[in-house]
Amino acid sequence: MAEKDSTYISREIWFSLLVIVILAMLLHYFLGSTIAMPLWGLLFALAYVFRDPERRVPSQPLAIVSPVDGRIVAIDNLPNPYIGCDSIRVSILMDRTGSYRIRSPIEGRVMQRWFLLPGDPLPLLEGAIGRLHISNWIQTDEGEDIVLSMRREMKWFSPRCDIQAGERIGQGQRCGIIPFGSHVDLYIPSNSVVKQEIGARLKAGSDVLGYLRHE
Repeated sequence: MAEKDSTYISREIWFSLLVIVILAMLLHYFLGSTIAMPLWGLLFALAYVFRDPERRVPSQPLAIVSPVDGRIVAIDNLPNPYIGCDSIRVSILMDRTGSYRIRSPIEGRVMQRWFLLPGDPLPLLEGAIGRLHISNWIQTDEGEDIVLSMRREMKWFSPRCDIQAGERIGQGQRCGIIPFGSHVDLYIPSNSVVKQEIGARLKAGSDVLGYLRHE
């Protein structure tokens, strides 16, 4: 089903777009259309870059949907470095021309958040990380745990998360944004069924990455 609060442009950019519109209109009125043209161009460029298209979330309670638009670059069996259980790590490189919106892969409750700066160690691993990480631990009502970890790839643009520990979140629901894309790691239960392969391109909130499996 489509998300009810869908908007075409990310809310995070609304104020900036409004300021650009006002400045462009003032320049257009007082100095002419030629002077204002670069601002109008910037306006349309930002509206495109920060677009937030409607996505149809599949009506499959056990489905794990892709959290971002991008391409799968790795699938590994690794211990979850945040909560210590066995897991499958699915690494997704975000599409630079896709939407930069982050969506929740499952429905559940946010158990914990981690904000790790370069030089901080991962909670259960030795050694320091090289980039900023923002990670969210989401637990389903049946007790399955998924950790969504986002890395900052560009110096000036950090991931932004809109959810806090203790909140409930729906499958495919918006939960943040990563301007100009990044690298995302999704740690899912080790008994999950992964339906996609390395190289597969996915759309956030609508494409199914795999399925949880109840024992």
